[in-house]
Amino acid sequence: MKNLFTNAGSVVSILLGALILAGCAETHDPVLETAQTPLMLGESSADRVVSLQTRTMLAGLACGRVWGDPTAFARYASFTNRNAEILRRSQRELADRMGGMAEFDRMHTRISNGESLRLLAMGDQYYCSEMRGPFYTAVAMGPDELTRQSQVAQASLR
Repeated sequence: MKNLFTNAGSVVSILLGALILAGCAETHDPVLETAQTPLMLGESSADRVVSLQTRTMLAGLACGRVWGDPTAFARYASFTNRNAEILRRSQRELADRMGGMAEFDRMHTRISNGESLRLLAMGDQYYCSEMRGPFYTAVAMGPDELTRQSQVAQASLR
Protein backbone atom coordinates (compact mmCIF):
# COMPACT_ATOMS: atom_id res chain seq x y z
CA MET A 1 0.00 0.00 0.00
CA LYS A 2 2.87 2.35 0.85
CA ASN A 3 4.35 1.70 -2.60
CA LEU A 4 1.03 2.66 -4.22
CA PHE A 5 1.20 6.18 -2.76
CA THR A 6 4.88 6.54 -3.56
CA ASN A 7 4.05 5.85 -7.20
CA ALA A 8 0.95 8.09 -7.40
CA GLY A 9 3.06 10.90 -8.89
CA SER A 10 4.29 8.50 -11.56
CA VAL A 11 0.73 7.49 -12.39
CA VAL A 12 -0.29 11.11 -12.81
CA SER A 13 2.77 11.72 -15.02
CA ILE A 14 1.90 8.74 -17.19
CA LEU A 15 -1.70 9.91 -17.58
CA LEU A 16 -0.56 13.41 -18.52
CA GLY A 17 1.98 12.00 -20.97
CA ALA A 18 -0.72 9.89 -22.57
CA LEU A 19 -2.90 12.98 -22.87
CA ILE A 20 -0.15 14.88 -24.63
CA LEU A 21 0.45 12.02 -27.05
CA ALA A 22 -3.27 11.63 -27.67
CA GLY A 23 -3.49 15.35 -28.38
CA CYS A 24 -0.78 15.04 -31.01
CA ALA A 25 -2.62 12.38 -32.97
CA GLU A 26 -4.75 13.68 -35.81
CA THR A 27 -6.82 10.55 -36.31
CA HIS A 28 -10.54 10.43 -35.64
CA ASP A 29 -11.22 8.06 -32.73
CA PRO A 30 -14.92 7.31 -32.07
CA VAL A 31 -14.05 5.40 -28.88
CA LEU A 32 -12.32 8.48 -27.50
CA GLU A 33 -15.34 10.61 -28.36
CA THR A 34 -17.60 8.12 -26.58
CA ALA A 35 -15.21 8.08 -23.64
CA GLN A 36 -15.85 11.76 -23.12
CA THR A 37 -19.48 11.11 -22.25
CA PRO A 38 -20.50 10.21 -18.69
CA LEU A 39 -21.40 6.59 -19.55
CA MET A 40 -18.21 6.00 -21.57
CA LEU A 41 -18.98 2.35 -22.33
CA GLY A 42 -22.00 0.17 -23.03
CA GLU A 43 -24.89 -0.67 -20.78
CA SER A 44 -23.93 -4.01 -19.21
CA SER A 45 -23.03 -4.36 -15.56
CA ALA A 46 -19.40 -4.98 -16.52
CA ASP A 47 -19.33 -1.81 -18.64
CA ARG A 48 -20.70 0.20 -15.76
CA VAL A 49 -18.25 -1.23 -13.23
CA VAL A 50 -15.24 -0.48 -15.46
CA SER A 51 -16.56 3.01 -16.20
CA LEU A 52 -17.12 3.69 -12.50
CA GLN A 53 -13.64 2.46 -11.61
CA THR A 54 -12.03 4.63 -14.31
CA ARG A 55 -13.84 7.80 -13.29
CA THR A 56 -13.27 7.13 -9.59
CA MET A 57 -9.55 6.57 -10.18
CA LEU A 58 -9.14 9.88 -11.98
CA ALA A 59 -11.19 11.76 -9.40
CA GLY A 60 -9.12 10.21 -6.61
CA LEU A 61 -5.90 11.27 -8.29
CA ALA A 62 -7.00 14.73 -9.43
CA CYS A 63 -9.47 16.00 -6.86
CA GLY A 64 -8.07 15.34 -3.39
CA ARG A 65 -6.45 18.77 -3.26
CA VAL A 66 -9.59 20.50 -4.55
CA TRP A 67 -11.74 18.68 -1.98
CA GLY A 68 -9.24 19.27 0.82
CA ASP A 69 -8.95 15.49 1.20
CA PRO A 70 -5.35 14.25 1.15
CA THR A 71 -6.64 10.67 1.50
CA ALA A 72 -8.84 10.70 -1.63
CA PHE A 73 -6.55 8.37 -3.59
CA ALA A 74 -6.17 6.10 -0.54
CA ARG A 75 -9.98 5.85 -0.48
CA TYR A 76 -9.92 4.81 -4.15
CA ALA A 77 -7.17 2.25 -3.45
CA SER A 78 -9.23 0.79 -0.61
CA PHE A 79 -12.26 0.60 -2.92
CA THR A 80 -10.25 -1.35 -5.52
CA ASN A 81 -8.85 -3.74 -2.91
CA ARG A 82 -12.28 -4.33 -1.36
CA ASN A 83 -13.91 -4.89 -4.77
CA ALA A 84 -11.00 -6.57 -6.58
CA GLU A 85 -12.94 -9.69 -7.54
CA ILE A 86 -15.81 -7.74 -9.15
CA LEU A 87 -13.41 -5.38 -10.91
CA ARG A 88 -11.34 -8.26 -12.33
CA ARG A 89 -14.47 -10.16 -13.39
CA SER A 90 -15.85 -7.07 -15.15
CA GLN A 91 -12.55 -6.46 -16.91
CA ARG A 92 -12.36 -10.10 -18.04
CA GLU A 93 -15.95 -9.95 -19.33
CA LEU A 94 -15.16 -6.89 -21.42
CA ALA A 95 -11.87 -8.40 -22.61
CA ASP A 96 -13.70 -11.55 -23.72
CA ARG A 97 -16.25 -9.46 -25.63
CA MET A 98 -13.49 -7.41 -27.25
CA GLY A 99 -11.30 -10.33 -28.28
CA GLY A 100 -8.67 -10.33 -25.56
CA MET A 101 -6.98 -8.45 -22.77
CA ALA A 102 -4.76 -6.47 -25.16
CA GLU A 103 -7.88 -4.99 -26.80
CA PHE A 104 -9.37 -4.27 -23.39
CA ASP A 105 -6.16 -2.51 -22.30
CA ARG A 106 -6.18 -0.32 -25.43
CA MET A 107 -9.84 0.57 -24.91
CA HIS A 108 -9.29 1.24 -21.21
CA THR A 109 -6.37 3.55 -22.00
CA ARG A 110 -8.56 5.44 -24.48
CA ILE A 111 -11.43 5.89 -22.03
CA SER A 112 -9.00 6.92 -19.28
CA ASN A 113 -7.51 9.50 -21.64
CA GLY A 114 -11.01 10.61 -22.63
CA GLU A 115 -11.95 11.16 -19.00
CA SER A 116 -8.69 13.05 -18.46
CA LEU A 117 -9.51 15.27 -21.43
CA ARG A 118 -12.95 15.87 -19.93
CA LEU A 119 -11.25 16.98 -16.71
CA LEU A 120 -8.97 19.34 -18.64
CA ALA A 121 -11.86 20.77 -20.68
CA MET A 122 -14.03 21.34 -17.61
CA GLY A 123 -11.26 22.55 -15.32
CA ASP A 124 -10.44 20.87 -12.06
CA GLN A 125 -12.79 22.97 -9.93
CA TYR A 126 -15.88 22.15 -11.99
CA TYR A 127 -14.90 18.53 -12.69
CA CYS A 128 -14.13 17.85 -9.04
CA SER A 129 -17.35 19.54 -7.95
CA GLU A 130 -19.29 17.27 -10.31
CA MET A 131 -17.40 14.15 -9.23
CA ARG A 132 -17.42 14.71 -5.46
CA GLY A 133 -20.74 12.98 -4.72
CA PRO A 134 -20.23 10.06 -7.13
CA PHE A 135 -16.67 9.55 -5.89
CA TYR A 136 -17.52 9.33 -2.19
CA THR A 137 -20.56 7.17 -2.92
CA ALA A 138 -18.48 4.77 -5.03
CA VAL A 139 -15.50 4.45 -2.68
CA ALA A 140 -17.83 3.59 0.20
CA MET A 141 -19.30 0.61 -1.70
CA GLY A 142 -18.50 -2.95 -0.82
CA PRO A 143 -18.85 -5.89 -3.22
CA ASP A 144 -22.56 -6.49 -2.57
CA GLU A 145 -23.52 -2.86 -3.05
CA LEU A 146 -21.30 -2.45 -6.14
CA THR A 147 -22.88 -5.52 -7.71
CA ARG A 148 -26.39 -4.37 -6.81
CA GLN A 149 -25.84 -0.82 -8.10
CA SER A 150 -24.39 -1.99 -11.43
CA GLN A 151 -27.29 -4.42 -11.92
CA VAL A 152 -29.94 -1.84 -10.94
CA ALA A 153 -28.46 0.64 -13.39
CA GLN A 154 -28.51 -1.99 -16.15
CA ALA A 155 -32.12 -3.01 -15.38
CA SER A 156 -33.28 0.61 -15.39
CA LEU A 157 -32.11 0.94 -19.00
CA ARG A 158 -34.33 -1.87 -20.25
